[in-house]
Amino acid sequence: MSVSSRKYQNFIVVSFLVILALSIYLSNPGASDTTSFPRKLALSIYSPPLRAIRFFLKGASRLWDNYIFLLETQKKNLELQKSMDLLAEQNMLMQEVLAENLRLRKLLSLKELSSARPVSAEIIGRDPIGWFKTLLINKGSSDGIGRNQAVVTHRGIVGRTLDVAGNSSKVLLITDINSSVDALVQRTRARGVVEGRVSNLCELKYVSVSDDLKLGDLVVTSGLCGIFPKGLPVGKVSRMEKDSVGLFQYVELTPTVSLNKLEEVSILFAENN
Repeated sequence: MSVSSRKYQNFIVVSFLVILALSIYLSNPGASDTTSFPRKLALSIYSPPLRAIRFFLKGASRLWDNYIFLLETQKKNLELQKSMDLLAEQNMLMQEVLAENLRLRKLLSLKELSSARPVSAEIIGRDPIGWFKTLLINKGSSDGIGRNQAVVTHRGIVGRTLDVAGNSSKVLLITDINSSVDALVQRTRARGVVEGRVSNLCELKYVSVSDDLKLGDLVVTSGLCGIFPKGLPVGKVSRMEKDSVGLFQYVELTPTVSLNKLEEVSILFAENN
């Protein structure tokens, strides 16, 4: 042990003995009615350490109580955060369920647009290459689905079934260049054929330059192509160009259905099916 450590130990021992002696001395009341000078001196020496010790003990007690309080508060905060996270997750799931129910209710409302019987299906895949604009749905021949059946939502037409397997079907979108739908402008009854383009838009072809068209005009199915019932929304006129020497005007359509955001669709069956 070093010299400094021994000195420090000796100081503590001596201080303890002095305080003990003073304590014993002061605890003896004595016979006199007055406080003697030695007792006053001892009391003056003894009081400050006691006050310091008492102050230290009070501070340590408050510090311990605050530490325990902080631990309890932290524990409650963690439990509260877990409860909030759980409620947020449940709220998110509830919002998703409500959104899905709303979409399904709107799909069921197709009965108001057409007398054809709708069968709901979920989208389970898309064309990964992007050469063809197609979707894969979870209904097929085992559900009575065949080729060239109309696929729609409450907002309008999506496309038609192309290839059909037992439990799934491929849907050709109206924006594919191989798609064509006989249609007419709802406001003026001008006729044309809606074909897909390379972009996610469509073109209303064979519209005479003399036909009156305006931006925002709604184009609907004519019912003459044998696939889509009459009156279903196809798209809205988003661009027009008239050629002074041509017979037809260029008419660009934006589909009424957001094809990139679809999750559920309906396949239409004729009344006799």
